[in-house]
Amino acid sequence: MKLKEFNWRILHTPLLVLLGSLAASSAWVYFSQQWSDSTLQSRERERVVLSAIRQKSTQADQEKQIIQRYRDAYEDLQRSGTVGPEQRVNWLDALRSASQAARTLGVDYQLSQQTASPIKLDTGAYKLQQSTMKLRINLLHEGDLPSFLRALDAERPGLYLLQSCNLTRGPGGAFSVRYETKLAAECELLWLSLIEAGTAEATKR
Repeated sequence: MKLKEFNWRILHTPLLVLLGSLAASSAWVYFSQQWSDSTLQSRERERVVLSAIRQKSTQADQEKQIIQRYRDAYEDLQRSGTVGPEQRVNWLDALRSASQAARTLGVDYQLSQQTASPIKLDTGAYKLQQSTMKLRINLLHEGDLPSFLRALDAERPGLYLLQSCNLTRGPGGAFSVRYETKLAAECELLWLSLIEAGTAEATKR
């Protein structure tokens, strides 16, 4: 028997086992790497999803805190008619009541059409609208004007800004009869309303 043939027969089985082991080990390493990569990708996806959930939860908590902080003020604006369509009838009722409370000699007014306000405020999903009102208030003396403005505030007719007031002497002069107009106040007010963006009222210019 030749040595080469003898050695081959002896090594044949171990070599096959070795090759099989190497193949199995290579396959195990390959699939382990694939499984590891898949696991890492899955964990990364889960991390991204968890991060998004936490971010939404934090945002929801912040929005809840904002709502709680400003809820009373918002409900107060709703009650006064500032949120929603303008309340012209309420404004005019407030003028008449303030005139009676301050005992003026009458109030005349001119009210413009509502337009988008140029005032810059962060109003979220609402747009700020304004209507200009010009007043002529007939007074007995100069103290009646602040009394009228205080009475108008007390009526809580909505949100407005006093732009200007000018006093002029009435036609009768200082020495006219007792209950005749001595002074006239010409004032300009801006009535403000908050309208949901996208509504017909909010698109007026």
